Amino acid sequence: MTEWSRRRFLQTGAALGIAGTLPQTTTNVSAASPALDKFVQPLPIPSVREPDGQRDGADAYEISVSEFTQQLHPDLPETTVWGFDGSYPGPTIEADAGSPVHVRFDNSDLPSEHLFPVDERIGGTTSENHAGYDGPVPEVRTVTHFHGLEVAPASDGQSDMWTSPGGVEGPRFESEWQELPMEQGRTTSTYHDHTLGITRLNGYAGLLGLYSITTDAERELGLPSGDYDIPLLLQDKEFNDDGSLYYPEEFVSAFLGDTAVVNGAVWPYVEVEPRRYRLRVVNGANHRSFDLQFENESGSGVPTMYQFAPGHGFLESVVPIGPSGDLDSLLLTPFERGELVVDFSDHAGETLTLTNGADMGPELTDLVQFRVSDPSTPPEDASADPTALSLPAPASYDESDARVTREMTLGTEVDMENDFIKYTLNGHVFGDEGAPVYPQLGSTEIWELQNESGGRHPIHLHLVTFRVIGRGPDGTQPPDPNELGPKDTVRVDPNERVRIIATFEGYTGQFPWHCHMLEHEDNKMMIPFVVENPIAAYANEENVVDATGLTDAVGDWRNDDLETEVLLEVIDQWRSGDEVAD
Repeated sequence: MTEWSRRRFLQTGAALGIAGTLPQTTTNVSAASPALDKFVQPLPIPSVREPDGQRDGADAYEISVSEFTQQLHPDLPETTVWGFDGSYPGPTIEADAGSPVHVRFDNSDLPSEHLFPVDERIGGTTSENHAGYDGPVPEVRTVTHFHGLEVAPASDGQSDMWTSPGGVEGPRFESEWQELPMEQGRTTSTYHDHTLGITRLNGYAGLLGLYSITTDAERELGLPSGDYDIPLLLQDKEFNDDGSLYYPEEFVSAFLGDTAVVNGAVWPYVEVEPRRYRLRVVNGANHRSFDLQFENESGSGVPTMYQFAPGHGFLESVVPIGPSGDLDSLLLTPFERGELVVDFSDHAGETLTLTNGADMGPELTDLVQFRVSDPSTPPEDASADPTALSLPAPASYDESDARVTREMTLGTEVDMENDFIKYTLNGHVFGDEGAPVYPQLGSTEIWELQNESGGRHPIHLHLVTFRVIGRGPDGTQPPDPNELGPKDTVRVDPNERVRIIATFEGYTGQFPWHCHMLEHEDNKMMIPFVVENPIAAYANEENVVDATGLTDAVGDWRNDDLETEVLLEVIDQWRSGDEVAD
């Protein structure tokens, strides 16, 4: 076992040990799903959504959000799910970098009663959970977030921007259209529900889809494409005998299903040729981590997984995963992604299974089967050898550029009234006064995520991508090799300090950071940060609406690296009419 894998194995064991220490109400206990044969249906590939037209020069999509039935396994009755455009998962939205997209989600066809019981002990489900809002909080409401996008707050799909099928609007709802500039590097990610208090329910019901941004640099790499580019959206679910989805009636802080669902199909198989494939692997589970390896039915060797991207951009170099690789397996916590090239050319006629080695709750080992054909003539393959890929360098970072280093703690508090644990950020939960921090527009910060909670958390920041710069008990150990690139979600294990560096640029306003285990997120493990523009904020204190002259006078203060105190002196000089000193 490599040192990387050994360290991660130990962390995984520590992370999962927490389940035995929590109150009994925190984990789901139910009858198991009905026995279902594995690998009896082909892997579905989500369709690519074409735009409906143009809006202000951008591709425009009008996507329905509705309830319907879908066959998830041949031996199950059709299952009632929620989805986008009448499909679960939703259709894939593809965009080129720099080509804006506008999206409107219409949930008017959803029923007024939720598919699952709504526990009103959870924040966001009643009006008192929304500061300054005394209107109704409908049982069914949705808002969709494009995970990992650099976007203005009004288009970010934040948790209190929901709408109901009857037209009730949440306290921070601004527009039915989300305007997405797509002015960032390449990515494969998800769009998913983000509604305060019921994210776990809406997501589990099926409100999840994939989107991608493609760059010219990505096209020039020669990665497998077309039919040889396969998304794998991994989830776990539990079923009742009648085919309906099971979810506990009362809140649990860790839902773990006993059945693998990949791209909306229970235990599917995929037929592949003996050649190279690109796999876009996305963990879309509520709570479960997946630790991925290939197993060969014949007992012989397995192909290496060559990871070239962690979801955004590219890694510093390709990371081989598997026997004799830099890592033994690919560990993905909820909503982390891993982009791979896998070469099946040495496995013609063999059957391989992508398996999960993370020991969480109900055992869930097998995920999806790969059946490699054995043609008489080897297929043509013009894609690039993954061992020879020259990846575009990710944006560089320098710790000395950080103006602020913040210790951001992950902790717990016991809700004695309801007999369950709440997880906290900096000692706060959603809605607490004094919870936000205030990065300056254009500033670089280091956040030291100190996990004192006893359990693992995938921490996600809206607006920014970041680099992981340290791990371990004191944050001084290097990141895993497949973390050496831009990310938006990072695993933080118990008693670990994970150090990340990010530049807060592009937009001002309020954005959340939160745990991406959906049960934790729903139970208020989410607080805001507010990006401020000190020029505009200070100038506007006295109704100086037009700060253009000030901006011109100061110049590019971000590049000049002016400290706040110096900047405020310059602003005072400008406002008094004095000549601004260099």
